[in-house]
Amino acid sequence: MLNTNKTTEPRNEIDLMVQPISEFGKSKEEAMRLIKDLKVENSLMKDKLGFHDSPYNWAIYILTDQNDVEALEKHFYP
Repeated sequence: MLNTNKTTEPRNEIDLMVQPISEFGKSKEEAMRLIKDLKVENSLMKDKLGFHDSPYNWAIYILTDQNDVEALEKHFYP
């Protein structure tokens, strides 16, 4: 999967992000692809403050960045 640069903290954060993305109708594989495509792990390694954001907030950020309006609308306007 993703490189953790010899630390488990980013890996744990990334694993926590998969579930909220799945709640927006994405599969685990799709969630991991989105996380990898956005280079979330690199971002977390550069800016430790990112760890203060909840996995749910990261899911919204990732889906918004990918312009996945359909997933966001289905979640917020069922």
